[in-house]
Amino acid sequence: MANSAFHRRLRRAAAAFVAVALAATPVAAAPGPGPQPYYGVPIPAPRFLDPFAPAPTPPRIVQACDGSEPIFGGILGASAGGLLAAVLSERHGRVDPGATVFGVITGAMIGATLAASHCPPNPAD
Repeated sequence: MANSAFHRRLRRAAAAFVAVALAATPVAAAPGPGPQPYYGVPIPAPRFLDPFAPAPTPPRIVQACDGSEPIFGGILGASAGGLLAAVLSERHGRVDPGATVFGVITGAMIGATLAASHCPPNPAD
């Protein structure tokens, strides 16, 4: 019995000590070191997350022509025109050579014109 009374008094004293200790400490916690700086590489957000961002201006593409465009286009056009004319002029297993020559010449002219059409007329432009 004496043992339980001693324990009861000990618990009351401990509770009183904790109450006094809590009352003596300030309510606000002491300020800490604060947020640490971020030294990592920032990850850019994708453009679709900001629909109101201004659209970037596309870079101006300068197309330089070195003079080989009409030659290359003429070769491709001549081969395509010659094959097309040979297939269309075939009669009974024979090909009309006049139509094939006409297809080669016409295809070369069209191919050279189309290949050189994107070049500026003056290199300073």
